[in-house]
Amino acid sequence: MGGILGLLAPAETRAQPVRSSVDSLQALLAQSRTDSSRVELLYMLSDQLWASDTDAAARYARRSLALARRTGNRRGEGAALNRLGAALRESNLSRALQLFQESLHIGEEINDLGLQAQNLRSIGIIYVYLREQQLGLSYYFRALRLDRRSADQRREVVELSNIGLAYDLYGQVDSAAHYQNQAYALARQQGSPTNYILYGLGNVARQRGQVAQARAYYRRSLAESRRRGHLRSLNFSYLGLAALHQQFGQPDSTIYYARLGTQAARQNGFLRGVLNGSVILTREFAQQQRSDSAFRYQTLLVAMKDTLFGQEKVMRLQNVNYQERLRAQQAATAQRVLETRYQLLLLLAVVAGLGLALVLVLRYQRRQQRTNAALQASLANLKEAQLMLVQREKMAFLGEMTAGVAHDLQNPLSFVKQFAAVSANLVDEISGAQRLARDEQLEQNLFEGLKENLLEISQHGQRATAIIKGMLEHARTGQALREPTDLNELARQQLALAYEGIRHQFPDLTAVLSTAALDPQLPPLPVAATDVGRVLLNLCTNALYAVRQYQPTAPAGYVPTVEIGSRPLPGGGAELWVRDNGGGMAPEVQARIFDPFFTTKPTGEGTGLGLSLSHDVIVNGHGGTLRVEWAVGQGTRFVVTLPAALAN
Repeated sequence: MGGILGLLAPAETRAQPVRSSVDSLQALLAQSRTDSSRVELLYMLSDQLWASDTDAAARYARRSLALARRTGNRRGEGAALNRLGAALRESNLSRALQLFQESLHIGEEINDLGLQAQNLRSIGIIYVYLREQQLGLSYYFRALRLDRRSADQRREVVELSNIGLAYDLYGQVDSAAHYQNQAYALARQQGSPTNYILYGLGNVARQRGQVAQARAYYRRSLAESRRRGHLRSLNFSYLGLAALHQQFGQPDSTIYYARLGTQAARQNGFLRGVLNGSVILTREFAQQQRSDSAFRYQTLLVAMKDTLFGQEKVMRLQNVNYQERLRAQQAATAQRVLETRYQLLLLLAVVAGLGLALVLVLRYQRRQQRTNAALQASLANLKEAQLMLVQREKMAFLGEMTAGVAHDLQNPLSFVKQFAAVSANLVDEISGAQRLARDEQLEQNLFEGLKENLLEISQHGQRATAIIKGMLEHARTGQALREPTDLNELARQQLALAYEGIRHQFPDLTAVLSTAALDPQLPPLPVAATDVGRVLLNLCTNALYAVRQYQPTAPAGYVPTVEIGSRPLPGGGAELWVRDNGGGMAPEVQARIFDPFFTTKPTGEGTGLGLSLSHDVIVNGHGGTLRVEWAVGQGTRFVVTLPAALAN
């Protein structure tokens, strides 16, 4: 190895920051009195030296590993194995892979997510070297998931940058740019190193033909690498600049930067960097027909390839892969056996549990059978009570309606009686006039008056017929016919009917009935007029009852008022409301207002079915809504919305 590296130019002086960090760690090591701290300091020294002196890094890693194993420090052993693998990765790829896998197993054993992620990344680097794209990236992404799971953003920066470099190696420039940009943003946020990321961004810009940006990224990477004493990233950035000049046919600059990159790799013992630099130099010297220089770097290139990818090493590496796959298969088999055993135990436990449950079910069933008869009897009594309550509500509703009907029938019948008496008097006058003297003009006037009286009798008779017809419709069962209906007129009728009914019950009540809010532009809607009429009658009756109950405790000057209103809805349909200025309702009452059998009226005055049945008619019968708006001391407003047409 010394002969091969001796072909290169003399090494550069090692950077001061690394030397300073190494000196500090060595001073701490000399003062350390505990084995655990010595193990940690030794593998930290290996980590510091890895980027500048792989041989020294390997020595410190071996000392850390030996001490960790002697003292039973599993965490320290795993970390030392990883650093030793990193130091040997260039000279013995198969041994490095074994060390990483051993360290990974320790990380899994002690559940150290950081150690697992570090080894997954290290294994991924080896497979990326070997051009195993999918396998290498799979290890990188596993490491990234663990970093995010443990919220370790500094490690996340490294994984993102490695993923970007892998995509760059495979020529997938857009993916490389995506991950390098993520890495750069997170690194700036965390204050992490960016020398490798800047190199990756330089590669992306170079492949996109953005020469100025590529050169700027490479130079920024060089500056940071020198500051940190990181020879490997110096190698990368120098070779990036060499490739940039080679891409644009500038051989002198290409050779200059390729030599600097190769020198940095030689000093670090980074064989892959020596190989990459030798490839560029061999090509450039051959194109310039400088045979001696081309042959020298060609010889170095062949030696590096043999060292890194010799047949024996490849065979050992394949054997390591085989052993790892075999171990994974054995672990999977053992896991399946264990799962089968657990499943069998679980099955036995389930069978035992089912047996116990069966015994309990049988006991419960016998006990249940003894109580079923009593429950059935109670249910039958409850249904009977419910039927009686429904019947009572129907009778109460019928009573309210009958009072209004009687009042309405009284008016037309009174008119019929009066006009009949007037007609009889007119007939007597005609007979008397004929006996005394025939006056044709008088007879004509009397006949016209008699005709008008007969028309009035006919009209009031038709009104009485209509009232009786409406009463029969209220008594009809089954689904009512839907016909276009003037909802304003229907609301006026039901308000008047409700007022007559409540005054029959409470003669002292005098209320203002307001219909000014009825919109005259409201179009007729196809509804079951009798059903909607019952709803409006119920709402108006409740409103009148509310203002009557509030009147004794109301402020001075209180005037009981019930308002009905309407408006067309924008999408078709109509909205009707019934508003009172009574005492409103409490929140707990509003929450149950539409529940069956819930009432706030005293015992004997209500059954609690009126609003429940009204809600059913509007919502289920017409596809509309019925809601209540209230405020304590400010009255109540019931709002009915009806669609333009009921969906089938």
